[in-house]
Amino acid sequence: MCQSCRKTCQCGEQTAEIFFGRNILDEKAIKEVYCPKCSQDVDRDGEGMVHDNGWILDLDMEVIRLSAPLMGILPQKVTADQVFDEGYATWVGITPDESETRNRERAEILKLAKVDLPAYLRAMKAWGMDRERRFTEEGWRKMQGRAKA
Repeated sequence: MCQSCRKTCQCGEQTAEIFFGRNILDEKAIKEVYCPKCSQDVDRDGEGMVHDNGWILDLDMEVIRLSAPLMGILPQKVTADQVFDEGYATWVGITPDESETRNRERAEILKLAKVDLPAYLRAMKAWGMDRERRFTEEGWRKMQGRAKA
């Protein structure tokens, strides 16, 4: 089973949930997380920085290089973008706070199931499609390449 961790951003206002695919990396691979607010004051060109829709995930490249062979990547060739995009250290879901947001949105729709099951089913379907469309329009990194032509 793969693990994940929650990390509060530098300004303390938001929390990102980070997934570590294939059990190669863990929370030691994460230096910092910056939300769109606190990322404004950060040198954005660090080698370990992954940019996603205003958020920055700052990876510890020394830790990552030690584990690069387990990822099938030469230590001198591994990049932060590659680690994120290939799922070794990435958001749980599409956005940094997706599980929290998804649970809150789903709880609201679930209330319909008790009073109008057909309306609930329609709302769930629309919600899923709207979320995917919204994530694509907002420019989330994991949605790149998923947009239908």
